[in-house]
Formats: sequence, C-alpha cells, structure tokens
Amino acid sequence: MRIAFLHTADVHVRTFDQIFSGLRPDAQLVHHVDADLLEKARNEGIDVVRGKVLQSLADLSDADAVLCTCSTLGPIVDEAAQTDPTVVRIDRPLMEQACVAGAKTLVVVGLESTRDATLGLLQDCASQANRAITPTVVVCSEAWTHFEAGDQDAYAAAIASTIREKLLSQPDLDSVILAQASMYAAEPKLEQISIPVLSSPTLAAQRCVEVALHAVSDSRRNGR
Repeated sequence: MRIAFLHTADVHVRTFDQIFSGLRPDAQLVHHVDADLLEKARNEGIDVVRGKVLQSLADLSDADAVLCTCSTLGPIVDEAAQTDPTVVRIDRPLMEQACVAGAKTLVVVGLESTRDATLGLLQDCASQANRAITPTVVVCSEAWTHFEAGDQDAYAAAIASTIREKLLSQPDLDSVILAQASMYAAEPKLEQISIPVLSSPTLAAQRCVEVALHAVSDSRRNGR
C-alpha cells in the first residue's frame, strides 16, 4: 500500500507518520511539501495555484491514495477527485462525521482564507446526508501566528483557550470542528470538553486506507 501526501507545511509530515505508524505501519508514505501553494492562495486566491495543485496531485497519482492536507486548497482537490477517485480531500471525512454529531457546530479555523472552502464543504456534506447544520465560525488568527513561528505548544494552547471561551458563551453546541489539519495538536488539550471535538488527520488517514485498499483490489482484479 502506497499513500502520497501533498502538504503546505512540514509539520504535517510528522503528524501523518505518527498516525500511520499505529494505523497501518506497513504503508509506504510519500510526502511532498510545497509551502508556496498556501502562501499564494492566501495572498492571491486559490485560482492562482489551481494549475500547480492539479499538477502536483497528478505527479503523485501512481500511489494507491493521494491526500492533500491543506484545507484552503480543498475545492481544487475536489475537482481532481472527480476524475481520480484515489484523491482525498483532508476535511471531507471530518465534515461527514460532523454532520452526524448534531446540528449546531463550532467551526474553528486558523485562516480567514479557509472559511469559505470549509463552510462550503460542510454544507455540501450536510446536503448529501439530508441534515440541517447551523455552524458558528471562530477564526483563531492570533493562534496562527504561533503556528507560523513553529511554536506548536503555544498554537495548540491558543486554540484550546479560544474554544473554551466560545463554549462559555454558547453552551448549546453539539460539536467542535477543528477545521485545519494543524489544529490536531489542540485535541489533547480539549479532552475535558463535554461535546465531541473532531479533527481531520485521523479520519482522513482512515479514508486513505479505505481508498488505497480499494485501488489495490481493483489493480489485482484487473491483472496489473
């Protein structure tokens, strides 16, 4: 089983290496990191990087599953997935799970540039599941400065603090969505929260395994 990743930050390499060491230690992981994709998408819009993202995903397509770990680039990843079912958008399994958790959800993002892509996906998943979802969005822009500085502990602590404050003012929420893969680091700091706290990396890794197993099965069936 070979799984390839398109990252926009080096920190995701370690995250997914750790997840797969427990989930599927036999999987061969291939990591490609291109930080410029996110930088340009933030500053100029995702259309500017569309061609490069599609090409990068195509270059990795010899793997049994290809995961793009950047939520901002999600709409482009969905486009690629229409013609290549081995391509996985990192936050799609997360949003599908959130729709099951309840109608009122707190969507936590670190970047304003991710908001539209994240909410669009959530509503798409809700529509497919025939569920009504009422999201409340909080942007942890101050926390993101810690991420850019490479201080993961401060980043996770800032996210957790923001979430706790929001839950005090809005206690009727059904779940919390950590919308970006990097926010996975905050999950251990929210273990005492009484509602589900959902993040994307583990769910996406599980989806990649499912996709890869299907691809391997098809390959064997077709004699390749």
